[in-house]
Amino acid sequence: MAKLNFWERLFPVTHDFYKMIGDQAEATANLVGYLSRWLSSRSEEDYQLLLSEADVADRCRFSMEDYLIEAFVTPFDRQDIYSISIEMDRIVEYAKSTLTAMDAFKVVEDSIIHNMVQQLKIGTDQLAEAIQLLKKDPRKSKNKIGIIRKAQSAIENEYRAGMVVLFNSPDAMQALKYREVYHHIKDAGVNLGYTTDVLHKIIVRVV
Repeated sequence: MAKLNFWERLFPVTHDFYKMIGDQAEATANLVGYLSRWLSSRSEEDYQLLLSEADVADRCRFSMEDYLIEAFVTPFDRQDIYSISIEMDRIVEYAKSTLTAMDAFKVVEDSIIHNMVQQLKIGTDQLAEAIQLLKKDPRKSKNKIGIIRKAQSAIENEYRAGMVVLFNSPDAMQALKYREVYHHIKDAGVNLGYTTDVLHKIIVRVV
């Protein structure tokens, strides 16, 4: 730790990477919240708010990547900073594709979609809180990991339950449409898990 402090004094960290990934995590959680709202409202306002929040998340990521190239010193491994940002971006992309697929295929919310998105919301909300805690209290940040993983597991369970129902559906075309939507949400959950893996690695290194 003394060696790290020496290098930090010699080459001070000029960019707040904690804040950057925190801002991206907050935008990701907000976007999933808008998806949850849109499922029931189907309003143009919530649709546009989701897309707008996706733009916010993208700007956070692009700025962070530019600063990462410039920075001589980072508060933790630069590969971890890059990886956690990329994995959060994939959550955003799958949440967006859930929205657009449901809109294009005229898929209405069922209990599986509702439950999966609610668990995704819990997971991304906890992820945002964990990243906000990372700088000042990484041990409290670590306490969020189990909650996020539980949400991810619930998404997987809901996906499997939904697929059982679809495989027994007499309407093959409808089943294909719903399978597409289920899969996008499941993939968002998978990348939530990957993001959490990177976050856990960061916490272990900074504690």
